[in-house]
Amino acid sequence: MKIDDLDLKLIHLLMDNSRLSISELAERLGVSRPTVKSRLEKLEKEGVILGYTVKLNPELLRANNVVALIVKTDEPEKMKEFEEIIEINRFTSRKYLIKIAVEDMEELRKVIEGAGFEVIEIMPVLESIERTTPPKVKIPFKCDYCGKEIVGEPIVYKYHNRVYFLCCPTCLREFKKTRENIEKFKLKEEDKVEHAHEHEHHAHN
Repeated sequence: MKIDDLDLKLIHLLMDNSRLSISELAERLGVSRPTVKSRLEKLEKEGVILGYTVKLNPELLRANNVVALIVKTDEPEKMKEFEEIIEINRFTSRKYLIKIAVEDMEELRKVIEGAGFEVIEIMPVLESIERTTPPKVKIPFKCDYCGKEIVGEPIVYKYHNRVYFLCCPTCLREFKKTRENIEKFKLKEEDKVEHAHEHEHHAHN
């Protein structure tokens, strides 16, 4: 599986918003649409991107009670038949940690009896905290500020919908300063153009 800096930037953008179009991704990465399309196809084909998910409002999920169970079963395939079982984690050949979303205890009992597993422990899930973890891929590529090769995990900086990779805190600080100066320069140039138009307008009057 070969991934370069462009692939990683593409992955970071999709982790923030998986609904971005190919045109939007191309604009933010500063590359052509065919390049983005071919990269996405490659990442999907190689199994780096397994799918694009939808995040639901937590309020919608509160209608259910989520319960975590440690269970033993000789027929794990049975658990896949129940849509109430929202997560399956295997410990050993027979032991599993599963999560079930149900309206009440009666529904939970039906799932347990139907799936036919032995319950070792039941724990109500009071709160779920989701953390977005950046991909940990060690590949060599260049710092977007100093141009030196980075090996390992870069400092990821998002600015104006673009993703930049930097090698150290100093480069990040200097990169931010440079961007701020560019923004200030652009504003000054826009002011000059505006004043010039105003001057022309007064001159014509």
